Amino acid sequence: MDIDQILKKAAKKQETQGDKIFALDIGTRSVVGILGEKADEKYHVIDCVVAPHTRRAMVDGQIEDIKQVAKIVGQVKQKLEQRNGITLSKASIAAAGRALKTVNISKEFDVSGSEIITEEMVASMEMETVSAAQAELDESMQNEKTLFYCVGHNVVTYRLDDYKMISLNGHKGNTAGIDMVVAFLPGIVVESLYSVMELNKLEVQSLTLEPIAAMNVIIPPEIRLINIALVDIGAGTSDIAIAKDGSIIAYAMATVAGDEITEEIIRSFLVDFSVAEQMKHDSSDNEVFTYKDIFGIPHQVTQEEFIEKILPCMDNLASTICETIVKINSGSPQAVFLVGGGSLIKGLTTLVADKLDIDEDRVAVGGGEFLRDVDTGDFNMGAEFITPLGIGVTALEDRGYDFSVINVNGKKIRVFDTKKLTVYQVLSLAGYKAGDIMGHSGQGLAFTVNGNKVFRKGTMMTPAEIKINGNGGGLTSIVTQGDQIQFTPAKNGENARAVLKNEINYRKYHSGSVSFGDKAYKFGIEAYVNGVKKPMQYEIQPLDEITTGGILTLGDLLNSIGIEYSEGFAINGQYAEEASLLSDGDIITLKLMSGNERKTVRENAYTPSSAQSSDYSGAVNEAAKAVFSSKPDEHAAETFEPGRTSSAYPSSFNDASETQSRSISPSRSESVRQNAPAATAETLSVSETGVDYKPAPRSESAFSAYSGGVAGFDEKTEDNGEENEDTIEIVPALTLTLNGKPQIGRAHV
Repeated sequence: MDIDQILKKAAKKQETQGDKIFALDIGTRSVVGILGEKADEKYHVIDCVVAPHTRRAMVDGQIEDIKQVAKIVGQVKQKLEQRNGITLSKASIAAAGRALKTVNISKEFDVSGSEIITEEMVASMEMETVSAAQAELDESMQNEKTLFYCVGHNVVTYRLDDYKMISLNGHKGNTAGIDMVVAFLPGIVVESLYSVMELNKLEVQSLTLEPIAAMNVIIPPEIRLINIALVDIGAGTSDIAIAKDGSIIAYAMATVAGDEITEEIIRSFLVDFSVAEQMKHDSSDNEVFTYKDIFGIPHQVTQEEFIEKILPCMDNLASTICETIVKINSGSPQAVFLVGGGSLIKGLTTLVADKLDIDEDRVAVGGGEFLRDVDTGDFNMGAEFITPLGIGVTALEDRGYDFSVINVNGKKIRVFDTKKLTVYQVLSLAGYKAGDIMGHSGQGLAFTVNGNKVFRKGTMMTPAEIKINGNGGGLTSIVTQGDQIQFTPAKNGENARAVLKNEINYRKYHSGSVSFGDKAYKFGIEAYVNGVKKPMQYEIQPLDEITTGGILTLGDLLNSIGIEYSEGFAINGQYAEEASLLSDGDIITLKLMSGNERKTVRENAYTPSSAQSSDYSGAVNEAAKAVFSSKPDEHAAETFEPGRTSSAYPSSFNDASETQSRSISPSRSESVRQNAPAATAETLSVSETGVDYKPAPRSESAFSAYSGGVAGFDEKTEDNGEENEDTIEIVPALTLTLNGKPQIGRAHV
């Protein structure tokens, strides 16, 4: 039988891992692997392997060279497998507290509809509280790109109807509450640990924080009524947990640890790293010990001399640890446990007690004699093994964490596994915001036009598209390890927009300029927003108050230049009323009419007639030269510019619909102008414009707004027909001044 067959045969005999716990403590200087199992309610150690890093692959508890660390982990795994005839497929790990963040959170739950509170309900409430803490941290860190993972939590207090409880299981009430402290580490710390596991084909069974793991084997719940600080002094970090009133109330981390002491030994005694580490251990047990420096020269040193050399460094370590304890505990604790390889240095407990001002016998190195519910068998395990033992116990009691890897649009997302993980939760952790996931319709726009409320709706949103493993899914769909999510973000609807030209019927009213005397006057509808004149391109804002006004009729124009309307005004040679609408190019004069003519105009007020096409242009133009108009308001707006008339309105209106639109009733004219600032005619000398203002044929009558007689006309004269209906004379306007106000009247023939 050749060697390959022997190996294959041996491999077939290997057992699967089953319920055995493989605990891995990946430290800055070494990797510790412990294989154990549960028996008689205890964690029994089956085997233990320690392998130092051959080169510096970790700094302050953070993996920097993943492949190198994975290589050492692989060696530990292989030795345990070979020595125990087992294939390891799962591992429990712990993270050091580099860049640790904690969230203290309280959450209440309605339990009034339950018969009793079950263990499953409590677990669900705890996980929901952890999720709320995660959301709170994510919100506070939204401007940073760092993703944080929950690596530990501890219930500080259970409450039932405002009473503190040790446990909620089996109770009945209306409102349950949980006060919790939750620990988080940056994604880079967690991801690097998982990468090492994946390279060794190990599934992470549970993940916890190193001080929590140590707490679980040194300070059990019944002792946590005492205010105790536990400090895990590793090579790169010193991780701290505080217990009080039966719970762990705080976590913290200091970036000074055993490496600082080792480096001081190297400098002081001229030795390499391995010798310095050995001297640190020897000094705790021996009064006198020997070492060789980098030149190979042997030396002998006493414990006292050794401590004296490194005392400044030890004092700095003790000061940093104690300052952190006092900060998170709001004072000195009643007792302190030191664990980890860095705690073995002689004299450190004395320094810590002195700086916290507590008795020296209240500070102890947590060795094997303090272990709870752990049987180490034939292995002598001191303070340096407390953390890996705690990792195993934490996994055994199912108090660690498990993470699932979900693929979102090709990107791996590691999420805390609550056993009921929804697509919505995964997308949130993947960095998608609520607007991307849920979407929303565009905001509406509310404003008023002449006192009438107007509301314009935004456009509808386009829903997000979700596929799970190629099939349709929704935000509440449950996903598990390895699922593939294809996500197309929702497209938000557009906010409603409106401009004045689309909300005000500018086309309904004419605009342009008219001539009166030797001046050209600009006219047209105007819009005011919150009392300020705005162009038709103005974009309306929420809650704007819009009013309309301007110069639209003959009366508006006369009023704007300080002239009071009276009978006898004509537009393009045809008699015009105060409410007659203006058109571009109109020429305004005074016109005397016979009684019969007045009667004909009134009778034909609504009936356009091609017969009314007498050419008054010659006489009108002559009269226009002599017409004197009042000086325009000195506060008038921009000067009329030639050529700015609207192309939408021709100067000639021959069809009936166009003709009828040129005369409105006084009441309608007033409604257009309501609430708007008083309009002032804008002027420009006719001779300066070079524009030939040709009068447009007018078939509407100034009487179209009235159902009875025309104000200001002598009905008797009209009825008797005393004036010759063929006698028509056009005369220029005369300007009279009464008490400083221009008045216009009619000349007598």
